[in-house]
Amino acid sequence: MTVKTGEWISEAWELVKADFWMHALIALIFAAVNSTGIGYLIIGPLTCGYVYIIISKLRKPTAPLDINHLSKGFDVFIDSFVAWLLIGVFVSLGLIACIVGSIVVSALLIFALPLIMDRRMSFWDAICASWDKTKGDWLGISFFVLVLSLLCGLISLLTFGIGYFVAFPLMQIAIVLAYRDNFGLANR
Repeated sequence: MTVKTGEWISEAWELVKADFWMHALIALIFAAVNSTGIGYLIIGPLTCGYVYIIISKLRKPTAPLDINHLSKGFDVFIDSFVAWLLIGVFVSLGLIACIVGSIVVSALLIFALPLIMDRRMSFWDAICASWDKTKGDWLGISFFVLVLSLLCGLISLLTFGIGYFVAFPLMQIAIVLAYRDNFGLANR
């Protein structure tokens, strides 16, 4: 397991800056979807679509971001929905145990959605692969999740919510960069 918290956040920031308005638009779409009654049903597939966009950018850095690729997550609807649901249940159980538990569980399962989108794994295989990869350095990846969460929360808080449009893409890109460095990108 490789943990490069500072490098991932720095590289993510460079990628956000390079296509700021497109990432802000995607963050706005996520905010709108989350505010609806069906938000929880489609947030997993939508997140996988965003993972697809980020991975596409990593593969072809000069290509423009294509917002239409958000729909690619619906190609893996069932697995991404069930993974999102189970991650939510596991994190909630961790939260019941204690806040530290929810951070650790979030960290251990951090790669499930990228694995579903990039490698077309089933939800359970993706959850198990993420767990297997991260359990060897659960403290390091938990630190990454904690730092990233605090940074993104602080960005949003200090800007009265406007910073969400920077914080959300920053978080998603940093997670995909961590995925890339630990699993590599699937050959497509």
